Amino acid sequence: MGFWQVVKADMKAAIGRDRLSRLPVVVLFNPSFAAVFLHRVAAHLYHTRLRRLGIAIWCWNVTRTSCHINLDSQIGPGLFLPHPAAVVIGSGVRIGANVTIYQSVTLGRVEASPIYPTVEDGAVLYTNAVLIGPITVGAGATIGAAAVVLKDVPPGGVVVGNPGRIIRIAPPADALSAQEAARP
Repeated sequence: MGFWQVVKADMKAAIGRDRLSRLPVVVLFNPSFAAVFLHRVAAHLYHTRLRRLGIAIWCWNVTRTSCHINLDSQIGPGLFLPHPAAVVIGSGVRIGANVTIYQSVTLGRVEASPIYPTVEDGAVLYTNAVLIGPITVGAGATIGAAAVVLKDVPPGGVVVGNPGRIIRIAPPADALSAQEAARP
């Protein structure tokens, strides 16, 4: 996916699916979109000959938004940070498409392992969640506020508590639509 397609997906995530009339306001004033857009620009420049300019934009973005997203993290399109303050995303983190991350979420590694967390498509990470180490958060999973996740979360799983425990596993979206189609 090209740079501008990813930015367009980020805009749609920040605007909502049907509120195109808000586009100018979002682009100019929304801190959520600004944090993600400036990160995308900085990361793009960082991986070209303009590395120092990318680092300068990254530093300005961190200072401006208090959102620390490492330039070596891999982030899919449609990232939505409703409140980007104090979000920390480490260098090896992989995030899928259409993920929502609320304020004060940390994704990092433990000293014993060089591997960072992977967050799959459509996951939602609520306020103050901490995901540490070589774990995978499955597609469509929900991590509750202040949960500390140290183990893998299955797709559709809901995790709460410290240490995080799975309290529910929702069926995949295609299974739900198949069940609804089978009803008379």
